[in-house]
Amino acid sequence: MRLAASLLLAALMAFWFSQQALSQDVETGGTPWHWSVERVSGRVMVQTRTGETFAVKRGMTVRKGWKIKTGGGRVVINRGEETFVVSPNSVVTLEPKGVLIKRMVVYQDRGQVDVDVKRRWYRHFKVETPFLAAVVKGTQFRVKVGNRTASVNVGRGVVGVHDFASGDRADVGAGQAAATNPSRRVGLSVSGKNKPAVRSGPKRAPSFETRVVKNVPATKAEARAANGGNRGNAGNSRSGNNGNGNSGGNGNGNSGGNGNGNSGGNGNGNSGGNGNGNSGGNGNGNSGSNGNGNSGGNGNGNSGGNGNGNSGGNGNSGGNGNGNSGGNGNGKGR
Repeated sequence: MRLAASLLLAALMAFWFSQQALSQDVETGGTPWHWSVERVSGRVMVQTRTGETFAVKRGMTVRKGWKIKTGGGRVVINRGEETFVVSPNSVVTLEPKGVLIKRMVVYQDRGQVDVDVKRRWYRHFKVETPFLAAVVKGTQFRVKVGNRTASVNVGRGVVGVHDFASGDRADVGAGQAAATNPSRRVGLSVSGKNKPAVRSGPKRAPSFETRVVKNVPATKAEARAANGGNRGNAGNSRSGNNGNGNSGGNGNGNSGGNGNGNSGGNGNGNSGGNGNGNSGGNGNGNSGSNGNGNSGGNGNGNSGGNGNGNSGGNGNSGGNGNGNSGGNGNGKGR
């Protein structure tokens, strides 16, 4: 019963949102559902997903997967009062998305795109480059893409910018700009009279097939690995400290001494170190010495390593388990 009620509520919400989007589209006074070519100057070519090529003409409806190469030409694409202009020497792929709620994604491989769209309650326009993504929050802005650089300049409204190499994010407002050059310096550079705040975020790969750029994850797998490595370094680890173990001493074991006791060391205590941890040693094992004890500092923790694990390995290294090396106890090591 609860499941049915939840599904009904979700359907009603989706219908309401779609009606809101449609009402905003109709208010523009133009074509409510599709982007079309408003104006073309020079020779602008399109390549479809099937490999077909043809010249762009005024009045054409933009189709999913169109790859536009302007060469020396220029094309203006509109949807009602909203427009974006693809400048000469640009290469972009257009991806209209959505059924009830329409969105446009422009994959900009190189060149310049100028966008002028209205503010909506949903993020309906996005520009993706090989280096960063710009998400419209109702604005007028310009995106430039070179071989190794990309920049966003905002004339009106706000654009959310996400740098792929560093994960840096910024909400760039009117009169502000953001740029990236990951091959030379990793990180988002911002400018303006009042610089926008830069906050950290996840690294990511471009969403379309493009050139490989130094320091930018080429695939989603590379991005996951980069983000996972960062989380690992920021996790429960300690550098230069010891947790509850022995450093330079012995715990419940023997070093050239006697069973269940200590020779030149300390039982259940610490000699120049800490309890239940390791100093450049091994967990629950032995380094050239004895089982269940420590020689040179062993335990269930780490020094210069990670919590409750081992730095330098596990088990026994050149020693004996539950016994003695060079001594007597509950076992024999000679």
